[in-house]
Order: sequence, then structure tokens, then C-alpha cells
Amino acid sequence: MPLALSQHTLAEGASPPFEAGRKLGAVAIALVWQVLHEDPKCPSRVVLDKVAQRQVAIAVSVRHLNRLRVKWKLNRSKGRPGHRAFLSPSYTVGAVVQVTPHLSYIGVHLFAHWLDQQESFTPVVARLTQAIEAYKHTHPDDDFALLHHREQTLLRRLQALFFAPLLGIEQLTGFDTHEHPLQTLLGCGYHSTTLTQFLGQLERIDAAAALMPALVPDTAGQITYVDGHMIAYWSRVPMHKGKITMLGRIMAGSQAIIAHNEGGQALFVRYQPPDVHMSQVIVDYCQQVALASGVSLFVIDRAVNAVALAGAFNAQGLGLLCMLDDNEYDGRESFEVTEVDSLADGTKVYSGQWKVPRPDDPRHVVIVEPAAGKTLVYWGTPQIKATVETTQWPQVYRARNEIQEHSFKRMIDHGALKTNYGRKKIVGPDRHQQRARDKLDQSLAAAHGRLNKKAEAFKVQQAKVAESTSKGHGKRLEQRQRALGVVEQDLKDAQHTHAQLTEQAVAIGPPRERADRDFRKQTIMTVRTLLLENALMAFMGVLYGLIQTKVSLDCILRLLFERSGSRMETASQVVYWVNTTGLSLPYRRLLREVVDGLCAMGLRDQGKPIHVRLKDMPP
Repeated sequence: MPLALSQHTLAEGASPPFEAGRKLGAVAIALVWQVLHEDPKCPSRVVLDKVAQRQVAIAVSVRHLNRLRVKWKLNRSKGRPGHRAFLSPSYTVGAVVQVTPHLSYIGVHLFAHWLDQQESFTPVVARLTQAIEAYKHTHPDDDFALLHHREQTLLRRLQALFFAPLLGIEQLTGFDTHEHPLQTLLGCGYHSTTLTQFLGQLERIDAAAALMPALVPDTAGQITYVDGHMIAYWSRVPMHKGKITMLGRIMAGSQAIIAHNEGGQALFVRYQPPDVHMSQVIVDYCQQVALASGVSLFVIDRAVNAVALAGAFNAQGLGLLCMLDDNEYDGRESFEVTEVDSLADGTKVYSGQWKVPRPDDPRHVVIVEPAAGKTLVYWGTPQIKATVETTQWPQVYRARNEIQEHSFKRMIDHGALKTNYGRKKIVGPDRHQQRARDKLDQSLAAAHGRLNKKAEAFKVQQAKVAESTSKGHGKRLEQRQRALGVVEQDLKDAQHTHAQLTEQAVAIGPPRERADRDFRKQTIMTVRTLLLENALMAFMGVLYGLIQTKVSLDCILRLLFERSGSRMETASQVVYWVNTTGLSLPYRRLLREVVDGLCAMGLRDQGKPIHVRLKDMPP
């Protein structure tokens, strides 16, 4: 599945070596060569005008151009040029060299070539093709464009969605307003209407379920990290809300639960409404991840810190590593532990159990007690203890920050992770109202019990006062009357509380409805983002092995992917020139090293080796 980055096939040996000269750069020389081969009899002044029309400024005289034409044996005969119909050109008109003098996002083109060599899109297209065939079988009467897409059309539209974030396009409407290089990247361009229709049809065939297995690598690793990422959503329709805040208000939206392996590759994603806490769905989610990846050990933050969840994971044969909250223990004295490690900075590592036995608690604890600072307590289920050395627990847990937290930030910056796709909503019962009603019902039941109890106590005390009155008691009567006043006040308070709760229950009103987002499009595009992140991580892994300086992905995106340049294709090679305008000398040197690493990758375009060079390098 080659990317359509060129349209011409050049004859071997048809073009001279394009080396930059003192007055003309390699791209300008190649463009002059191409113009002359399109029209060998073209006057030199007209050649200069045609080159200028292609937005390439060359400051050479007609005399200098004539010297080049003599050197290349492309000089025309003396006199005025005759009519084109009566000329008999001595050279075959054809694209001897293809030059693209202005190419934006040149690093994305190189990344696309690398993906093509790795055949990264092959399994994705194959899975979508299977999903399309399955849909045709189950819905024989349905008919829409996606069901008739050729493999090349399916590939190109997937690539348009895939590369969009790298081109600065987050919303699909950006294809209508942003300048993008899809024509040179894919061989054709798309507008938002086409891709919006394509995404809607992917939703119909449930493409998210088909694409999800493409995230799992051949070797998934030993440990899976799980974390949630919330996205706010603006709507005038009443929707369920959660712990999403924006501009001082609690927002509706969605929560993505994303799993990564210890190598930083995304494995699985699932969306849920923001009002549903992660602890309510995490066991089922981790079972899905374990079934898809074969990994049964999980590291999750303190959102799942609970004895009940530890027991649920243990009952399902899953391992869970987490941390205790600070209010759950009083230092090392709360545990029966032994020292298992001592670090060079004086930090002590202990392992053990609770000092007071807890039969229903399957958790084993590891305590990290620094010489100066806060004591941290990690806990794990028996599966974690049997698989991971206790001395490694703190390091394994701390890796979550880089693997997930930093990954989310990167995907927000260049992967459109925080962009909402799809406006469909699913209307259902108002869970906020149901929870409030359930809470009030419990409070009312308790208040009703207290009211009955206080009423019974009031009757008993009234009887005692009546008894003392009939018997003519003195001091005892006063005591019983004071006690009756206290009981009467308690009864009034209980009646008041009961009345308030009853009013609140009435104020809740009849059952209402609220909407949830339809997450199908959102899930498809998030899988897209995760596939992009996995591909970038793999690309960076190869590049790291070829350069000495360690550079971040964010730096590569700004330094290479977002820069412009030129492309030149000869009979035997393809050359990409990267503009260095505006770069400081240290960044030029870093880009030089990155370019050398790209050349060492052995990238090829339709069998021709790709060379990457810097344009306008200082001496």
C-alpha cells in the first residue's frame, strides 16, 4: 500500500547530478532542468519567468542560464522561436525530474514513508475490510458508500484522519480552512464533508471494535497501566455531569479509560459517562484488557484504593498495584514489616502486613521511608507479590507518571485527544435524580424510625408525669416534667427533620430524563489517536538508536515534522530538503544529527532511496 507521493517514473540516467552551486541551489537547478525538458526550445527569459511563477526566486542572469543550457546540451538554435506546431524538438518531452519547491510538514512526509515501509496500515485496513464484510452479511438490505470502497480509497481516507493532528487539524472542519499537504502526502485532498461522511459510516459498522485489536503489539509486556482522561462537553440539553470543571462550573462530557503497557504503547480504550466513578467499572474493564492483551497485572492510581476492589481483583485472578491514602495509616507503626532494601540516599524500603490482622484484606504493603520527607505506602494483591519483586514496587508505580500522565499531555498537544467528535446523544433516566432520591429515601427511613422512637419515648414520659401527679410527688414530679420537656423538644426536632426531608423528596418531582453522549465516533477517533501515538513512539525508538543526542518527541515534532522544505525526484533517488530558517545554531546542529539518522533509516519511495538534507546551512 504505497503512499501516493509521486506520479512520474523517471528514465535512468536522464538527469544530471543536482548539486548546489554558488548562485543556484539544488532545488532551483532541478526546477530549471524540469522546465527546459517540458519545453526545450523555450527562451531563457521565459524559463526564468516560469520558474518565478512556481514561487522559486533565482537571482541569475540570462547569460548564466545560457551557460547551464550549453552544459546540459539544452540550448536552442539562434533566431526567434518558431510556432510550436512546426518545431521538431530534438529531445523527448517528459518529466525527467519532478520538483516540489514548496512542501509543508516535510517531517510528516518522511514519517509516512517509514510507516509505508513498516506496512503499518495493512492490519488496520484488513480489520476494517472484515468489519465491512461482516456488516454486509448481517445487514444485506443496507447500502452506503463505505460498503463499496476500494482498498486504496479506504486506505487514503484512513490516512487523512490519521495524519490530521500532525497537520494541525483537530476538528474535521479544519480540512476546509487549514492549508495542508494532503495532495502531496496522499495524492489527493479531502474536505470535511467527505471525511465526516466517512466517519459516520465507520460508526455504523462499529469500526472501534474492529480497530481495537490493532493497538495490541505482538508482545504486550507484563504490566498494564490504567488511567482515566476526562473531556468537557458543552450542551444546552440536560446531561449527566461529573468531576469535569471548566470556568468554575461542573461540566458534562466523557471519561476515557485508557490502558498502556510498560513500554508506553496504548492497548485499549473505553468511554463512559463522567458521573460513573471508575471504581464501578474498573474490574470489568481490566477483564476486557486481560482478555485482549493476555496481561493480568495492573497499576492504577488511588482512584481504586479500596479493600473491596482488592478483593474483587484477587477473586478474578487479576493483580493490582496501588497506594494507600495518607489517612489510612499512622506511619510505619501501623504495620508489621521487615526491611528489604536500603538506598544510597538513606531511604528505607520495608515489606509486610498490617500489624492488626485483617482477614478480609488480601493486600500486601511496601513502605518507602525516606531519610527526610513523606512516607509512602504501596499495596498489591497476591498476584502482584508473586510476580513482581517487592523492592521494585515503588519504581513500577512511579513509572505511571511518564507512561500515562505525560502521554496524555502529548496526545492533547499533537493527537487531538481532547477534541469532541460526534453530537449524538442517548436520552435515559436521570441518574443524578435517582441517586438523590435514593439518598433521601434512606434518610427518610432513618428519620421515620427516629420519629417513632421519640414519639414512643414522649408517651412513656407523659405516663410517668401523670403517675407522679396522681401520687402527689414533689421533687420526682419536677424531675419527670423537666425530662418530659427534653423529650418533647427531641420529638419536635425529629418531626421538623422528617418534614424537611419529606419536602425535599416532593421537590425532587417526578422522574426526569438526562442525556449521555453516543461514544461511537469519539471512540473511533481516540483509537486513531492511540494508533498515531504508538506509531510515533515506534518511530522515535528507531531514531534513538541512530543518533547520539536524546531528544523528546515534542522537540522532533516542532523541529522536523512542522517544518517546510522541498522535494526533488531524480532517476535514481528522492531528496528532501528541510528548511532551517529561524533555527539557532544549536538547533541546526541537532537537526543535522536527526537528518543523518533519517538517512541511516534506509527510507525508500517506490524503490528509490530517500536522502534528507538541510537547506541553507551556515558554514
